[in-house]
Amino acid sequence: MIFKWLSACDPEVLRISYKYRLYPTKAQAEFLNAQLCEACSLYNAALEERIGAWRVCRKSINYYDQANQLKAMRVDGCLTLANFSCCQDVLRRLDKTFKAFFARFRSGAKPGFPRFRSARRYDSITFPSYKDGCRLLDSGALRIQGAGEIKVKLHRPVEGTIKTVTVKRRIDQWFVCFSVDRPGKPLPESLEEIGIVS
Repeated sequence: MIFKWLSACDPEVLRISYKYRLYPTKAQAEFLNAQLCEACSLYNAALEERIGAWRVCRKSINYYDQANQLKAMRVDGCLTLANFSCCQDVLRRLDKTFKAFFARFRSGAKPGFPRFRSARRYDSITFPSYKDGCRLLDSGALRIQGAGEIKVKLHRPVEGTIKTVTVKRRIDQWFVCFSVDRPGKPLPESLEEIGIVS
């Protein structure tokens, strides 16, 4: 059989991630480590609340139930994550974990129940809205709420519309990942015959 590709596909919007090395100062690295510890504590507290609510009164708690408590927690001073939307993202991360657990359970696969996370292994924090607590400056530095301007090695330009920003720790190094929307580029038209002959 011979297949002929006559025209390119219509361009679509693609989600692409760009990863760059961050060079925080010692004080900035300490701040980022503290933010990761705080995010991990929130994740574990939210997981404990879900487990306790089901165990005690057979009540399921969802993302919205827990997100509605965040403002009161910040007012009381028991939640010190610098950016509010990062707090919401931590709860969304836990909610996705539970949804994946129930999906595996329903499909008959062996589900692993969501587990508590160690602060040493909680290595990323996401800013779900660009310019809400995190933005790339014209100078090439990354401004993070609470940390200030952090040097970034921009070895290639960020092309597209930045949607989310994730700061990651890997051992003693820091990275930033920009998730961007970018239109797909169609391949040029070709009349050459391609395919598999059987």
